[in-house]
Amino acid sequence: MIRSNGENILISENISYKGSITIGHCSRIGNDKKGTLTIGLDIIIGSYCLIDGGCVIGDNAIIDDYCAIYSGATIGNNLKLLYAKKIYGRAGIGNDCIVGGNIPERCVLADRVTFMGEVAHSHYDPQSDWDTTDEPSPLIGEGSIIGVNALLIGGVRIGSNCYVSAGEILRHDLPDDSVFIKGNVFGITHFKGLFRTRY
Repeated sequence: MIRSNGENILISENISYKGSITIGHCSRIGNDKKGTLTIGLDIIIGSYCLIDGGCVIGDNAIIDDYCAIYSGATIGNNLKLLYAKKIYGRAGIGNDCIVGGNIPERCVLADRVTFMGEVAHSHYDPQSDWDTTDEPSPLIGEGSIIGVNALLIGGVRIGSNCYVSAGEILRHDLPDDSVFIKGNVFGITHFKGLFRTRY
C-alpha cells in the first residue's frame, strides 16, 4: 500500500513493492524510462525526494527530506539516508547503513557502515570526458565509520572495523581494525575502547 503524506506526489507505474510505502510532499518515485524501481517492506520517503527507476531498495528504509537515489543504486535493508543526501548510480549500500554524506557512483559500503564524509575522485586525466570516465570509487568495509566531513580521495579501500576521524583527508588504503586520525594510522586496540565502530 502506498500512502501519500502531502500533495504533488508523482509515482511511476513501473514500481515493484512488497509492503507499505509512505511518501512525503512533492516527491517523485520511479521513472518508467529508467526501468523498474524495486522497493521492500515498510519504506518511509520524506518530502521533496527523488527516487529514480532502476534502483533496488531493501526493507525498512528511512529516506529523509530532499534526498535522491539515482538509477542503478542497490541498497540493503534498514537504510537511514539523512537530510538532503544523495546516492548516485551503481553505488552499493549494505544492510544497516547510516548515510549522512553523498555517495558517488560505484562506491560500495558493506554492512553496518556509518558514512558522514565526502568522496572526491582523483581526476588523473582531467582532459577526459566527464561522463565517460569511470575512475575507481571507495570500498568501505563492514562496521566502519567515516566521520563528519572526512574526505576520501580516489579508490581507497577501507577495511572492516575502521574509524576515520572527522575532517581527515584519506588518500590511501586502511587495513582492518584501524583508526585514521591527525594524518596517522593506528591499530584500533591502541585506543583501548575510546573509538567504537559498528562491527
